[in-house]
Amino acid sequence: MQAATRSRIDGHWSRRFGVPVPGLQPVTVAGSGRYDDAALVVLLGDHAYVDTPLAALDAVTPLALTHGPAELLDPATWAPVATGPVPGPADHFWADHGTDLSVDAPTIDPADLELLRPAVSDAEWREAGFDREPHACFGIVEGGELVAASVLTALWGWPVDVGILVAPHARGRGLGTTVAMAALAAGVGLSGFAAFRAARANTASRAVAARLGLDAYGANVVVPLSPRAH
Repeated sequence: MQAATRSRIDGHWSRRFGVPVPGLQPVTVAGSGRYDDAALVVLLGDHAYVDTPLAALDAVTPLALTHGPAELLDPATWAPVATGPVPGPADHFWADHGTDLSVDAPTIDPADLELLRPAVSDAEWREAGFDREPHACFGIVEGGELVAASVLTALWGWPVDVGILVAPHARGRGLGTTVAMAALAAGVGLSGFAAFRAARANTASRAVAARLGLDAYGANVVVPLSPRAH
């Protein structure tokens, strides 16, 4: 990862949490008031940052400060305060001008993404960011059927976020890697860097990140909380 990319990522989170990044202590808890029903937990290197609703500060702060940074990504850590299931962590992978990317998938019309929707679940569709307005779309068509696609959508105000979907019958052939590479290259071209986020349990997406040589930096969980004080 280029130094400028790391600086932009850290700069975003510093503004987001209102604290220096890296932090002055291993775990930082803040209440930005941005959410009233969930806490965002972000791990960057060996520092963790927790943005909790103001009403939950008294419950969340002592819990967070009695755990190490990496432990805060464990859904079980949040059992005492969570009001629902805490999905497993998502890892953040990055490409920039130092990443070797080629474009072997053509652009497609955003409307054509709907051709892939019957092949995947609603959860997969949302997780891949296909429910958001794309800046660019890429796809692979075989026998008249769209079997793999990627989207480049906005993250932090920049077109950098990449998501991919592959039809179940076409998986295991590297098509996800091909469409991901095209969208990542587009993001780097437009913004100077691009993001690929993958649930830790999603072995296929993590394999794509590894094949493309993406840099791992950052992870997060979202903890559902009562909108009222605990």
